Amino acid sequence: MMEKLKKKYKLQKFDDGIYITVEEDCEYPFIISIDKLYNELARRKINYDTAIIKKIFTDATGKCLKIADIEEEIIYEPIIDIGVSTDNMKVILKMYPALNGTVVRISEVEELIAKNKIECNIKKELFLDITKKHYFYKEWIIAEGRTSINGENAKLEFSFNIEGMDTKPKELEDGSVNFHELNLINIVQSGTVLVKKTPATDGISGMNVYGQEIKPNKGKDLRLPMGLNTQMIDDNKKLISTKEGHVAYINNKVNVFPTYEVKGDVDFNTGNIKFPGNVIVRGNVITSFYVEAGGDVQIYGNLLGHVKINGNLQVKKGIVCGNADVKGNIFVRQIENASVASKQNITVSEAIMHSNVRADEKLIVNGKKGLIVGGCTFVGKKITAKIIGSPVGTRTIIEVGVSRQLKEEYKCICKELKENEIQYRNNVKAMEHLLVMKDKQKALTAEKNELLVSTRRMQYELKKRKINLENRKNDLEEYFKKAKSADVEVLNTIYSGVVINIGNSTHDIIEEKSRIKYYYDGYEIKEGSL
Repeated sequence: MMEKLKKKYKLQKFDDGIYITVEEDCEYPFIISIDKLYNELARRKINYDTAIIKKIFTDATGKCLKIADIEEEIIYEPIIDIGVSTDNMKVILKMYPALNGTVVRISEVEELIAKNKIECNIKKELFLDITKKHYFYKEWIIAEGRTSINGENAKLEFSFNIEGMDTKPKELEDGSVNFHELNLINIVQSGTVLVKKTPATDGISGMNVYGQEIKPNKGKDLRLPMGLNTQMIDDNKKLISTKEGHVAYINNKVNVFPTYEVKGDVDFNTGNIKFPGNVIVRGNVITSFYVEAGGDVQIYGNLLGHVKINGNLQVKKGIVCGNADVKGNIFVRQIENASVASKQNITVSEAIMHSNVRADEKLIVNGKKGLIVGGCTFVGKKITAKIIGSPVGTRTIIEVGVSRQLKEEYKCICKELKENEIQYRNNVKAMEHLLVMKDKQKALTAEKNELLVSTRRMQYELKKRKINLENRKNDLEEYFKKAKSADVEVLNTIYSGVVINIGNSTHDIIEEKSRIKYYYDGYEIKEGSL
C-alpha cells in the first residue's frame, strides 16, 4: 500500500506511438495501483504487453517509455468515471487525463452526475478545477450525503440523592461511632418538585447522495418514577410530592413516606407497629413485639423483638435476642444472640456475638472493639473487622461471596425456565389446534370456546412468568460476577476456631494471625498481608 502511494503515471501521445512515464512521488495524494493502469489502457483500447507494463510500473524510473503504436481505435480524450461509497454517502469523480490535450467540459460532468442519479450536496464549485488541463490521474469528492442525527434519550433529574442521605457514621477519636449525628430521614414538603423530565427527541433525518432519506433513531422515553404520595404535573414532565414526609427511591419508584413516632417502647401500650413510612421509636422494641415499616426505622433503645423494614435501620444501642429483616442499611452498636439480615450494608461499632448475620453488600465491625465471635456471618462482598474469633477457639463461621441459597435459587430458576418453555410450546400448539377447529366449524362449542379463552390466559401468564424469571436470573448472574472479588479483612487478630468460606472453598484457621486478608483466587482461598 505504501508503495502505491508513492507512484503516479501519465500517458502521452507522440507521433510515433503511446508513451508512459511512471515516477515516485511521496506527496501524491491518490492510491495508484497497477490495476488502475491496466484499466485505463483497456478502456482506451491500447494494446500493451503486460510484462513490459508491470516492469515499467515496478521500476518507476521517471523515464518516458514507448508502450504501444498509434492505432485508429485508441481513445485519446479524457475519461471520467464516478465511484459511490458502500454507504451511499460519498461520491468520488475519477479523472483519467486526455492524451491529446483536450479537457473535460462541464456539461460532461453534469451528464455523468445525472446519469448516476446523484442529487444530494453536489459540489459544483469543483467543476472549474475538474475542467482544467491535467496530466496525472486525479480524484475529487464531488458530493456527500448528510448523516442523520439520532434523537436524545429522555433524562430524569432528581432533586434529591437517590442513593439515600450520607449514612456514614462519624468516627470519634477513641474509635467508637457517634450515631446521634446520623440523620437517615430526608423530609420534603407537599408540592416539592422531586423529579424533572427532559423529553426524548426524534432526531434529525439525513440524506444519502441519491437524495434518499436516512431516518434517525428516536430517543428512548422514560416514565416518571411515580410512587406513594407523588403526582405528575406539567404535561408529565415533573413529579411532585403530595404529602409532607420522607422521600426515598425504592424499587425504581419515588415515594414520600410520612413518619410515625413512638414516644416510648413498642410494647403492650402500643401493640405491634405496621406503617408504610418511617418509624421513630424513642425507647425499646420489646420481645414478642414487631415493627414493620415501608421506610426507615430509628430505635433509640434496644431491639429485643422483630423488625421488617424496606428502608434503613438504626439501633442506637443493640440488637439483643432480636430479629431484623432490612432491605436498606443497618447501623447498630452491637448484635448479640440475634438474627440480622440486610440487603445492603451493616455497620457495627462494637461487636457481633453468637449471632446469625447476613449482609448482601458489606459488613464493617470497626469500632472500639470491632469484634465478631461465634455464630455464622454471611456477607456478599466484603467483611472488615478488627477481631474475628476468640483466644479460646470459639467456633465462628465466616462466609463471603455467593451463598448456597442463591446458588440453589439459580438452579431452580434455570430448571423452571426450561419447564416454562415446554409448557408455552404445548400451550401454543393447543391454541393453534383450537383456532383451526374454529375456522373449519365456523364456531366452537361453549366448552371448546372456554378452553380457548383459558389457553390464551395461560399463554399470557406463562410469558409473564418467563420475563420475571429471566430478570431474576440476569440479576443473579450479575451478582455472581461481583461476588468473585469478595474478601475478608482482619485489621487486628483472627483466632483458631474460625472457618472461612469463599465460593466453594473452605479455610480453617488453625493458628492466630494478625493484619491479614483472605480472598478467592482461582479455586482456593489465599492470604495476604494488610
